[in-house]
Amino acid sequence: MNEKSTYRAIFYGANPIASGTERELAFVDGDYQQTVTLEVDEEDAIVRRVFKLGHVTEEPIAYQYVEDVHDDAAEPDVPN
Repeated sequence: MNEKSTYRAIFYGANPIASGTERELAFVDGDYQQTVTLEVDEEDAIVRRVFKLGHVTEEPIAYQYVEDVHDDAAEPDVPN
């Protein structure tokens, strides 16, 4: 790893918020984030989706869809 505080990540799996969408993420304790929660408005409802770190190669780092989160109190890691 290098001295950068962020890295490029790409999200796959659950459309429309992650159809190969690339985002900038912050390192956590000098390492890639293991899971990331994204948020999107869909049909007048807020949907939170959890993504898990895939195989690490070179940037952008791939994340794969895991599940939707239906907990209204949950906060997204990366707001849209």
